[in-house]
Amino acid sequence: MTEYKKINIAVVGIGVMGLKHLDAIKKCKNVNVIAIIDNDRKKISKLKIKSNYYKTINEAFENHDIDGTIVSTPNSQHLENSLELIDYGCPLLIEKPITTNSIDALKIMKMSKKKSVEVLVGHHRRHNPIIEKAQEIINKSIIGEIRTIHLNCQMYKPDEYFENSIWKKEEGAGPVFVNLIHDLDLMNFLCGDIESVQALVHPSKRGYMNEDVSGALLRFKNGIIGTLLVSDSVASPWSWELTSKENNIYPNTNELCYFFGGSKGSLSLPNLKVWSYKKEPNWLKPIIEKKYSCKMSDPLVNQINHFCDVINRVSKPIVDPEIAIKTVKVIEAIKKSAKLKRLVSVN
Repeated sequence: MTEYKKINIAVVGIGVMGLKHLDAIKKCKNVNVIAIIDNDRKKISKLKIKSNYYKTINEAFENHDIDGTIVSTPNSQHLENSLELIDYGCPLLIEKPITTNSIDALKIMKMSKKKSVEVLVGHHRRHNPIIEKAQEIINKSIIGEIRTIHLNCQMYKPDEYFENSIWKKEEGAGPVFVNLIHDLDLMNFLCGDIESVQALVHPSKRGYMNEDVSGALLRFKNGIIGTLLVSDSVASPWSWELTSKENNIYPNTNELCYFFGGSKGSLSLPNLKVWSYKKEPNWLKPIIEKKYSCKMSDPLVNQINHFCDVINRVSKPIVDPEIAIKTVKVIEAIKKSAKLKRLVSVN
C-alpha cells in the first residue's frame, strides 16, 4: 500500500463481516473509522469502538468528510445502499455478493461509471498469498495447460448461525450465494470465464427458503471442465474455511478443497502442492510431489490496503462490478439449470 494521509472510512452494517472489516482496519496504517452506520442500536451499544454512530448514511455524510465506505449490510440491501453512496461520489467496497442478481449488479456498474466512482467488490480471497502463489504457478505453466478442476465447499453450519440472522434463511442466502460465490470467483480469476453449467440443487432440510446442497458441472470458455459440490449441512473437512487457515475462528483440518489437473502436472490448494513427472507424463512412471510456499498475511487487511490505494487513485479495483457480475451470472445459471434440469449458458 502506498503511504498517504489518513483515510476516513465509514462502515455500513455491523454484522459478521462488518465486524471483521472493523478488525482489519485496526491493523492498517493511516486508516480511521470515521463513522459506523447501523439502525440496530442494541448491536451498536455492544461495540467497544471509539467512533461516531449513525442510523442512516445521510446522517453520516451530513456530519463528516468520508473518503470511502464499506457496505456490509445483508445481501438484499446492497443495491440500495451502494446507489446512495455512489450518489455521494464516495468510493466503496461492497461485501460480496455485489447484489443478489445480475440486473441489480448492472445498475451499480452503470451508476458507478456515470458518476466516475470507484467500486471494489469484497472477494477477499483474491488478496490471499496462497491464491497469488497459485496464480503464479498456473501462469508459469508449471502444471501445463489446465484441463480439469474440482471444487469442494462443504461444511456444517449450526442452527444458531441461522437463528441470529433472519436474512440467512431467505432466498439468496444459501451456501451457493454465501459460500460458493467465493470459490467461483477464484475459478474465474485463475482459469478464465465459465461458459455453461449443468446443476442440481436440493432444498434446505431445515425448511428455509434457500438450498443446502448443490452440485454442478462447469464448462469454461477455454475448454476446462470442472465439477463442484457445495453444502452447509454436511459434516465435512473440505472447504476453504476449514483448510486455508485464513480465519482462525474455523478449526483447521489440514485437508484440501481445490484440485487443478494440468497437462504437465496437477495442483492442490490450499497446500500449494504440485504433482508432476521428471520427464514426460506417464502413469507407469513415479509421479513426484513438490510443495510451494508463500509468506502469509491477512487477506482482509490486504483488501483494506488495496481499497485505500483505490480511494487514492493509485490502483484500480482488483474486483470491480464488471468482474463481480460474471460470478453472479454463474450463480444464476446454476440455479436456473437446476430448475430447468438442463445445461444453461452463463450469458
